[in-house]
Amino acid sequence: MYKYIFSAMFFAIISAKAQTDTLAVKSIKGITDKMLEIISVPIGQEPDWGAYRNLFLPTAQKTSLRPSGKPGRQVRTSNLEEFIRNIGPLYARDGFKEVSVGLTINEYNGIACAFQSYYCKNLKGTYEKRGVNCFQLVFADNRWWIANTIFVGEDSKNKIPNKYLNKNE
Repeated sequence: MYKYIFSAMFFAIISAKAQTDTLAVKSIKGITDKMLEIISVPIGQEPDWGAYRNLFLPTAQKTSLRPSGKPGRQVRTSNLEEFIRNIGPLYARDGFKEVSVGLTINEYNGIACAFQSYYCKNLKGTYEKRGVNCFQLVFADNRWWIANTIFVGEDSKNKIPNKYLNKNE
């Protein structure tokens, strides 16, 4: 009897999680917020990389821009597996929290570009930053997919414009 009740509860929880994930990819705000939710983890916990991969097209690229970086090191691009392998361990080691502080969406006929302003920090207290994630998205198979991301941090010379803050569509 207990085995049956436990099994029923287990499948109900799994079903609810699957439904939530399904709902997240039905809207641009949902999928971009879900990405931040997945990578926001306490110290010692790995993000759910399977759920993370499910947000992206298999060919997606992640690009970071550091305008003030050394020549040849200003732009860094990786595929999802390279990103998970190279940056992923930092999330578990230091913990991480990233939240949206603004979202601006331009969409047409199954393609979209979303500027998501963010605030992030590691939970050790050694890193804190604001910036902008730029998502290229496509709508296919009845859901949104992240095709590519580009992100850049704010600096003292380049503050996030107000038009990208506290706006949600």
